[in-house]
Amino acid sequence: MVGNEIINVTVDATKSEPLRRIWTFVGYDEPNYTYTNRGKELLAKLGGMSSERYFVRCHFLLCTGDGVGSPKWGSTNVYTEDKNGQAIYDFTILDQIFDAYLENGCIPFVELGFMPKALVSSTTELVYEATSNAAWGCPPTDYGSWHDLIAAIAEHCLERYGLREVRRWYWELWNEPDLWYWQGTVEEYFKLYDYTVAGLHSVLPQANIGGPATTGPAKKVPAEFLRRFLEHCSVGTNAVTGLQGTRLDFVSFHAKGGGYKASSQSPKQTPSIFNLVRHVETGLNILSTFPNYRGLEVIVSECDPDGWAAGSRHDNQNLEFRNTEYYGSYLANTVCQLMDLREDGPNQIDGMLTWAFQFENREYFEGLRTLSTNGLDKPVLNVFRLLSRLNSLRLKLTSAGHRDPLVVGSPDHAHAPPDVSGLATKDNAGSISVFLSCHHDDWDVHSKTKLSLQFHGLEFGRYKVQESIMDESNANSYSKWVELGQPTDPSETQIAEMKSAALLRPLQTGTVDSTDGSLSILISMKSHSVRLVELKPTS
Repeated sequence: MVGNEIINVTVDATKSEPLRRIWTFVGYDEPNYTYTNRGKELLAKLGGMSSERYFVRCHFLLCTGDGVGSPKWGSTNVYTEDKNGQAIYDFTILDQIFDAYLENGCIPFVELGFMPKALVSSTTELVYEATSNAAWGCPPTDYGSWHDLIAAIAEHCLERYGLREVRRWYWELWNEPDLWYWQGTVEEYFKLYDYTVAGLHSVLPQANIGGPATTGPAKKVPAEFLRRFLEHCSVGTNAVTGLQGTRLDFVSFHAKGGGYKASSQSPKQTPSIFNLVRHVETGLNILSTFPNYRGLEVIVSECDPDGWAAGSRHDNQNLEFRNTEYYGSYLANTVCQLMDLREDGPNQIDGMLTWAFQFENREYFEGLRTLSTNGLDKPVLNVFRLLSRLNSLRLKLTSAGHRDPLVVGSPDHAHAPPDVSGLATKDNAGSISVFLSCHHDDWDVHSKTKLSLQFHGLEFGRYKVQESIMDESNANSYSKWVELGQPTDPSETQIAEMKSAALLRPLQTGTVDSTDGSLSILISMKSHSVRLVELKPTS
């Protein structure tokens, strides 16, 4: 279906400001997948995309185990004890993880968790190796030993990588302590944070430390946890110093657009941009009640359509969307929405982390939340590539097709038109790049939207126009896999065809002249698509 209405999208090239690349964050559960061949290959793809390096976060960095990764589990054995209870630090696996990041152009976002087995009380009835409600979620038996572990990690990283590198890292305590990831009390988490800050800054006072990485703030329990954490850091009694307050360099929380459970008879259920943005806005509202944190950096350290990365289409048929262009347009629309959210407020979003990487030894296009499948780039990865081609200076873009989900106040209904949002940039040489997202919450909405892309304030002259597209027909390995009959064990020829189909292929659409500083381009976008339009001066 093609609508007759033409949506005006206007770019004003007369004023600019530095572009904030809030999307350059990714993460995943399984730390031991980091340094596999495919893990390093994917890191290299991310690291090679942009002058802005990607930050990478993962769970289980401090857990005890055999060092073999599996879904929602991993370990490094960084801390054990001898028979006399003396600490033994082994950085072998941790080095492999951080080396893989840095060698492939990425930066560690160090999630400090979870509890090493030697620091868990022997009286707990919880199983240590479990993937949830496990003993690794317990507070330490000795907070001093935890302090020393954090200090030892900081000292080792400082010696191995140098201050210039390590001072750029983020250090975050734990993950979702409002859920079963943390088996202690709220007050015990605050105490652990105080000891973490003290240990880290005893060696590396320049380190950026934050938290609490709680779940969506639009829910009552995580909202109260976040508020109390900010209150503790602001005016609470520090468990280490006895003084008021604890240093906080950034605040983090999570936002998801929906949730899924295992169900063989799952009814249709789509994610929602509204749900995700509502969580983020509520988090900013909570932060705004602390005037002393005006300007504090805000990282949404998990920001996704849903909350179950390791679930597959076999667990819930709705998760098929993660293979498709829908996941790509959802990500693109989220970037556009969060870039402008509270832009003039006391705090804004400085980072949104996509919790997706890759799994080892799984089916092709199994529906896991990943960026690649057995080495094949999924459509969503091409959205990151398109974002990486934005220039350094942001321009004002106004879209008549943009809908503020907070004003609408609900997920998209089936008869609503897709949202059309975008980002426009330029460089000092006069090149213009416009990133456009067309997205509808319902993956069964199939329509085309006509756009008139209008530019004002351009330098006079001739421009070469180039367009790059991600949709169901372009830069889409999944569509090719379906076309090939969904092979479970594709041949080398089929793999080559899918890799070819995954490539972004810029379309040269000719030249246009601007004799008065303005011009317009007519384009059409499918309901789940992303497009980059680039104008380059010919002289």
